[in-house]
Amino acid sequence: MRRLVPAIAIPVLVGALAVACGGGEEATPTPTPSEAEPYQRLTELPDEAVLALAFPGVTFEPSAPSDATPAFLVAWRPGARLEVPGRLTGHLTRSDQPQLATFLYLKESGSGQDLQPALGLSEGLYMVLVDIDGGQPVLGGLDVLEASANELLEVALAQKEGLLPFREEVDNPIANGAVRPTVASDMDNDDMDELILLNAGVNEGVKSAAYLTFDWIGAGLRWRRIDAEGASARIPGKAVLDYLAAVEAADATAETWEGSPRALAWEWLTTTPAEPISTELLAQLAPDGNPDAQATAHRKLEATRALLESAYGLLSADWQRRNPWTDFVYGFRNATGVRLEQMLPPHQEGERTLVEVVIIAASREGSISVDRRFRVTYTVVEEASGWRLDAADAREESFP
Repeated sequence: MRRLVPAIAIPVLVGALAVACGGGEEATPTPTPSEAEPYQRLTELPDEAVLALAFPGVTFEPSAPSDATPAFLVAWRPGARLEVPGRLTGHLTRSDQPQLATFLYLKESGSGQDLQPALGLSEGLYMVLVDIDGGQPVLGGLDVLEASANELLEVALAQKEGLLPFREEVDNPIANGAVRPTVASDMDNDDMDELILLNAGVNEGVKSAAYLTFDWIGAGLRWRRIDAEGASARIPGKAVLDYLAAVEAADATAETWEGSPRALAWEWLTTTPAEPISTELLAQLAPDGNPDAQATAHRKLEATRALLESAYGLLSADWQRRNPWTDFVYGFRNATGVRLEQMLPPHQEGERTLVEVVIIAASREGSISVDRRFRVTYTVVEEASGWRLDAADAREESFP
């Protein structure tokens, strides 16, 4: 059922939609007739075939089926482990045909020292790019995410310049986070898709989430990180991603509070200006009286408010006038998170700039969490500080 979301009601909806700690798989876009067959071949290409293209002559064995992320071991080198956190399909480095990007975490399992002898690579996050040539998949490139998380480099270039690959839980922009592919989207309408990766983690009970966006620049560095500041901040879709990331982190930080404790937490969150956190409130959030648990509750309350303030700051001045802080925060009282499935390029309708996303929203209904799928179209406006969200139109959709 389609519904236009009024200004005050939208936080309730987006609270139920709020973005994604785990990233999620890319929703399948509709390919044009000319690219339908290569697109299908790429989406159906098994991980084992991608590994065979990237590392010819190396034999891989699937790891335990119980692994949450598909993983492989190198035959005869049990310390060399590859995890496949996800894959994206789109026009990544070519506008004339789709390509497949498969991401790999290379790790040493146990005390093994097998990665270098087996694959000639260090631990880190890599991307295998696959093209279709003559109807068959071929290797398009092997890239490494540089340790500062600023750009994706060709492996050969990275090794030549002595750059270490990105290491999970060491070099992450977010402490204890993991980088996972989320969507490929043409955020600047240049007929080439950007890579959007979700960097999410938990630190001392506080959830963090940020979208790392990379665009293809060809020779040299090949991929470049689109920073949140400067000219790149003028991309409309970045405002939507930053908003959803802040909301997801806030929802996930507060997710464990239920019933009366959650209601009391939200009563404190909606006050303006913020009141001191009382010992009575902490006693409700950590009823066992454990000082460490109360310190965690205090930290989570402050972080949840700060994250919601960041999200609120990404609304336009006009939307903030229509939607006061108390109403905005109250809209997230039942939200527990969301997975971003798809993001379409920004487009114009008259004088309006629109950004459309598809998300799986999780919200608490009684004692259970319920997932729903929504297609949300945000209207964004450019203010002095950058693009800001000005309105939203949401439609609930059935799951595939």
